[in-house]
Amino acid sequence: MRKENINESYQYVANVDSVPNAASPVATLTVPAGRVYKVQNGTPLILKLYNSSAAEIPVASTVWLSWMAPVGQTIYQAGNAMNYGIFQRIAISSQEDINTQGRRLIQFDDEEIARAASGQISIITGLPSNYQIMLMVNSTVAVDVTQANYAFNFDALVMTEAEYILQVTGKAAAVVA
Repeated sequence: MRKENINESYQYVANVDSVPNAASPVATLTVPAGRVYKVQNGTPLILKLYNSSAAEIPVASTVWLSWMAPVGQTIYQAGNAMNYGIFQRIAISSQEDINTQGRRLIQFDDEEIARAASGQISIITGLPSNYQIMLMVNSTVAVDVTQANYAFNFDALVMTEAEYILQVTGKAAAVVA
């Protein structure tokens, strides 16, 4: 298992403009074949979002992490919503400072914690191939992901499916000849 920094340039991330006045993704990480991604509670989120006029989105906007299975259209909110104002007032370099990250940590909601505790698929226990992890936004304006200063990042733990099976079952995955 290794830690990878998921950001706007990460090879498996698709960035797309958000829809105003609706919960919509601005970044979607599709888990590649053979891998499992999980996010730890308390992982720092670093974020700068802009509209088409190159102005930061309003402070009253909200952001959070969600995920979706490869089949079906249910989007599961995993992280508690955060007010964008806690990101707007602070430069990216300051957001990366461990001493200022306390209010910008991804905190999982009770439903996601319950899913993980009951053994269901969750972002906490790990999402396998073709699942999607989404950075969601709800704002009165559309986020324009083509703006030069658009940025986000958070860390995820990445493992192979064999490592995941070993972690969950305590047994190595069967080798198919």
